[in-house]
Amino acid sequence: MSVTNLFLRCDLADDSSIETTSPQSKLVGRAQGLYGSACQHQLAIIMSMSFVLVDGPNNGSCISLLGNNRSIVPVRKMPIVGDTGEFLLTDGYAIAQMHRADFKSGDAIVGCNVIVVY
Repeated sequence: MSVTNLFLRCDLADDSSIETTSPQSKLVGRAQGLYGSACQHQLAIIMSMSFVLVDGPNNGSCISLLGNNRSIVPVRKMPIVGDTGEFLLTDGYAIAQMHRADFKSGDAIVGCNVIVVY
């Protein structure tokens, strides 16, 4: 599928957030949001994603990011723009790195380190 065919495509996500890149890793939250192809000339995804924590002392808290996720760049930084619960008024950024992808099934494992100041 060409980049031109992906332009204007929008997908919703409700994916597992796990501790490590191993698929059998412990569930710590859900990655819920949307992402869409926002460039006609290269693969560039605009992302609005909330990481809803479901375990531990921050259970029920949420960290949200909004930014350009250029999948062809090995390591991407995106800003933290909102939060709830324990992380109210948090500032920070997320660093994302692709570990595995199956483009036929649409499955991927993306490591995401989130740095927040609260």
